[in-house]
Amino acid sequence: MGGRWAFAALAAVSGIGAAFFGWIEWDQRTAPPIVIEDPRADATIVVAVEGGVATPGVYAVSANARVYEVLAQAGGTVSGADLASVNPAARVRDGDRLIVPLLPPTPSAFPGPPKVEPIGSTLTVADDARSSTAGRPAMPTPPGGDVPPIDINTATVAELDGLPGIGPVLAQRIVDYRTEQGPFSTVEELAEVQGISEKMVDELGSRLIVGS
Repeated sequence: MGGRWAFAALAAVSGIGAAFFGWIEWDQRTAPPIVIEDPRADATIVVAVEGGVATPGVYAVSANARVYEVLAQAGGTVSGADLASVNPAARVRDGDRLIVPLLPPTPSAFPGPPKVEPIGSTLTVADDARSSTAGRPAMPTPPGGDVPPIDINTATVAELDGLPGIGPVLAQRIVDYRTEQGPFSTVEELAEVQGISEKMVDELGSRLIVGS
């Protein structure tokens, strides 16, 4: 008699368990699927843009914007921007900081080695600050050999455009700044022009002068 009751109890527990798991499986099948949606197309996010662009700053763009769209809002990249390090098709997110690096200056932007004069000449090693054979102070030899430095107070847009990292957009801004604010007092003042950083001025320092 006791064995029958034990068997009946075990059967009842098994039946309850089977019903419970069957209900869970049915519930999972009937539950709506989980869908991960992209951000709304009309939503707006904020992205900071720095480096080799015409107008660095903070921009509000579409939530689905790509890197190339953000760069376009920043006025495009400047001459000398390292585009190989940027993925234009990547999607930006709210709060991103997009930095476009600049390529290093060309070798011609650095001073060459001192020139050795033949034995018997007035000077053994040519020095930019030494006197000439005529006994009068020699004009400084520009860094990089025969490339003269550019006077940022008189240079044209085309001349400024030829500098490393300065494209036509920044070149025009330099001329406009000079026209509106007056001649530059120092080369360092060039950093006041929108889109030109102090680092860029330091790299171009040996290529620039400020005339009267």
